Amino acid sequence: MAAIGAIRKHGVLLLVIIGLALLAFILGDLSNVTRTFSSKYVMAKIDGKKMDQQYSKQYEENLALMRILQKKSTFEDNETYQIHEMTWQQMLQEKAVDKELEKLGLTYTPQMIEDFKENMLASLSTQQPNQFLAQFANALAEQYGPENAMSIISNIETLANREDAKDIYNAYQALVRFALGAEKQQHYMALAQNSIYFSTPLAKQLAKDNSIALVSLMTVNPELTAFQNLKPEVSEKEMKEFYNIHKKELFNVQSKNRDINVAVFPINPTQADLKAIEDSVRKDFTTFTQAESIAEYNTARGNGALDSTYYKESDITLNELDSLIFKVPVGSYIEPFTYENVKWYFGKVFGASNRPDSVLVATIELPFKTAQNQEAPYSKKEARLLADSLRQVIASGTSIFSLQPSYLYGREQGDTTFWLPERGTMPDLYNSLLTTPNGGIYVYKAAAGYVVFQVLDRTQLIEKRQFVIYDYDINPSEATINALRSQANEFAASVTNNEELIANAAKQGIQVVNGERVSSMTANIGQLPNCRDIVSWAFGDDVKEDAISDVFNVNKMFFAVASVAKVREQGMQKYKEVKDDIKTLLEKQNKVALVAEQLNKDLASGDMAAVAQKYNIPVSDSVTLSFAGDYYMNRGVEGKAIGQIFSLSANKPAAVSGNNVAYVVNVLDKRDGQASENLMLEKNYLQNAVLGRDRNENTLFNYLVSELNVLDNRVRFYQK
Repeated sequence: MAAIGAIRKHGVLLLVIIGLALLAFILGDLSNVTRTFSSKYVMAKIDGKKMDQQYSKQYEENLALMRILQKKSTFEDNETYQIHEMTWQQMLQEKAVDKELEKLGLTYTPQMIEDFKENMLASLSTQQPNQFLAQFANALAEQYGPENAMSIISNIETLANREDAKDIYNAYQALVRFALGAEKQQHYMALAQNSIYFSTPLAKQLAKDNSIALVSLMTVNPELTAFQNLKPEVSEKEMKEFYNIHKKELFNVQSKNRDINVAVFPINPTQADLKAIEDSVRKDFTTFTQAESIAEYNTARGNGALDSTYYKESDITLNELDSLIFKVPVGSYIEPFTYENVKWYFGKVFGASNRPDSVLVATIELPFKTAQNQEAPYSKKEARLLADSLRQVIASGTSIFSLQPSYLYGREQGDTTFWLPERGTMPDLYNSLLTTPNGGIYVYKAAAGYVVFQVLDRTQLIEKRQFVIYDYDINPSEATINALRSQANEFAASVTNNEELIANAAKQGIQVVNGERVSSMTANIGQLPNCRDIVSWAFGDDVKEDAISDVFNVNKMFFAVASVAKVREQGMQKYKEVKDDIKTLLEKQNKVALVAEQLNKDLASGDMAAVAQKYNIPVSDSVTLSFAGDYYMNRGVEGKAIGQIFSLSANKPAAVSGNNVAYVVNVLDKRDGQASENLMLEKNYLQNAVLGRDRNENTLFNYLVSELNVLDNRVRFYQK
């Protein structure tokens, strides 16, 4: 009752508290509703369809394929994000091509895809195998052998639910997509080309317009010192007109990106650090030479048992070390030395022997039951007794090859005879095989079974040596790292925007790396690798233009302070967002026009040779230009200038302007174009201009992708 009385006394307060709690509950629930409908929590959409699961699946498959093809288990950040970008572009192109194929009446059904897979597999036994699958088969063959590789690929669907074969199955799925995507694109291009008709009047017009001019030509760079006083002006009207004409072409951002500037503070050891490291190495070397035994010193360092393996000279990949080990007497110490300013080394050569590099053996494996393998055919005792029995039978003259078929347990008999190399084989086992004569038998007890070896042959003797090497990294001290961190923190605190970052860095001699149009799913900024943390920061919701980052430690290689110089979100950029870019572009073009104007003044008082001498620019004689030719056919002359050149009168030198450079031209001869027989050349030219594989196919597919409605929020889900 006292409690109820207390509640009555504080009724209003409790109602407020209960009301706030209820409001919090509702808002909490509302946030879940918002989460359901907000695109903020969607990783990717293409044409309104959520692609989160498909993207994750295809990324994992591509990652597995790259692991197998590149023979790597892990990747650096920049490599990982290249695979991310490859996956995304693959999905976009696949969606774009599928849409276009549907318009043309072609859809790939599940049965067609299965038939495609079967044809891929069948192609491996032909003279022209599918290149995607052939590359995959070669990679598997290197790891598992050719016969096993073919068996794996032939039975690939049986691996779908096997965890131990997950990478192989995923990699196969990825390469099927690559191959199928290539075929779809090929079919689309064939259908697209056959659906376009170039009329005879159009081809005739091209033939008529395709004049040929023989000219003397001089290309003039507007940045020459002689033109530094020419100051172009750009009006607001010009800039707005340029924006309105070119906004869809130039300012429609397909994928959000940032311009990021990074002030870099390399983490390198100082001279004092280098001296301290060298002193420590030489002190340890002295201790090493005074130790009673190498094994004792090795144990004292915490390195465990001494490596007793014998190595041939070609096994040693470190330049300089191979000659040191093989050109000194056994028992010699290897004095401390540095390698590429990365490590210090010292050591000792303690053994030498002439030994075969590998031994040819035939084997019978007798697996016994263990906690991990209850399916084995024998108990440990049964396996030991059987191994002893087989040793005696083979020693008495029975061929090991006649016995092997009874003990294969699912293996192929060809897998039972092989060359066993010293490098990579346990030293005790290899040494035991060396002491076994050719034809002799040796039984080895492994962790999960017995192996009966018969030694068949061995390679020629080669000099090998035993040695021990100790290495020391050349790293900066903690004091140096802390000093650099403090310098970077002070710098970050001293700047408030991008302009200050660049200016202050220049004053202090700090390197700034510029990254232009950095996409959200990349790991590099300019030439700086593995900058994923910086990129993720730059695409954060609260990070705006002119933002300055905290200090980043990039892979313990350098400290970095970053600024966001430009933010470009997906969609059409507004005029005010690109005004400065337009001004820079038009100033450049107007500068070229001013240079052409100056050159025409020079020509009015002198000939082309005098102008060339004045500006120290060579003249190219007898250059053939084609009115309808492209940039490459026309010796790199820009299209804007080509139109002006063909309007010039013969033997009247003049200067014309392109977008980037000016040209001084004298037309020596000009003749009208001549139509080819049946207008074949003209129609081929038009075909290539519209759908030419070499230069326009990527442009076409990029256009198709640009027409997709795309939401790319991957940066939220793959920040690191």
